[in-house]
Amino acid sequence: MEKIIKVGIGVMIKNNNKILLGHRSANRVDTGGIYEPDTWSLPGGKQEYEENIVETAIREVKEETNLTIVNPEVYSVSDDFQPDRHFVTIEMITEQYSGELKVMEPDKEDDWKWFDLDDLPNNIYSPSRVFIEKYKKRTK
Repeated sequence: MEKIIKVGIGVMIKNNNKILLGHRSANRVDTGGIYEPDTWSLPGGKQEYEENIVETAIREVKEETNLTIVNPEVYSVSDDFQPDRHFVTIEMITEQYSGELKVMEPDKEDDWKWFDLDDLPNNIYSPSRVFIEKYKKRTK
């Protein structure tokens, strides 16, 4: 089994005390990322060759949610591991967005919802959970 390392981007889009999470379809196929179907995740994805991290964040959010984000900033960085995968996840944050929220890739995320930071679902995608916990700990 080939071991791989890639760069992933997770984007926390804030609206007051709420954040946007997408439900990862229970039937989704393994796309080479951290494979955790039937969980709630921040928007994001894998960085492409010759694409900077801001471009990745903007592209991934648009592809998944139809929202256009502005000025995403690096908040922190984490290592996310599975037996055959290692992702360096760059965690970005923004409160600036526009557009109409839509499910753009229903085979990947079948729903997008705003959740209060104090009332999140239990089944959060592990890389998103790490980011959210860091954010909540630092903002107390």
